[in-house]
Amino acid sequence: MSAEVRRMRPEDHADVADIWVRSGLPYQPRGRDTEERILEQMERDSSIFLVAEDHGKVVGAVLVTHDLRKGWLNRLAVPPEEQGKGIARMLVRRAEEELSAVGVNIFAVQVQQHNHRSRKLFADLGYQEHDDIVYCSKRSGPDE
Repeated sequence: MSAEVRRMRPEDHADVADIWVRSGLPYQPRGRDTEERILEQMERDSSIFLVAEDHGKVVGAVLVTHDLRKGWLNRLAVPPEEQGKGIARMLVRRAEEELSAVGVNIFAVQVQQHNHRSRKLFADLGYQEHDDIVYCSKRSGPDE
């Protein structure tokens, strides 16, 4: 595997969105995933957006955010034809390194119950599932 992990650049948005779609992740092109919103978030100190690139082609992504206490790994995705090559592991490890570099040492991820492949990946990487936590959210508007 010759993939390398680097910071996401504005011109990567279309490739990343394509990976989300092909990977089966929810994609909200008129809501939270618009290019404008993603680029705005990329500029914030609390965001560490990473992509894996192999021979000039984006082959994976993870959007990392933090509050200087806990880091969240969001939207980890690798297209189906690239899965099983260790790309997701590379992205997670780099995300952890980047978070550690800013003093964050709690890494968290939310995985849908039915996503056994991702659950296994994170378990293999030392993440512990918590059956005693209930996820709650409140939305101030539509999340198209």
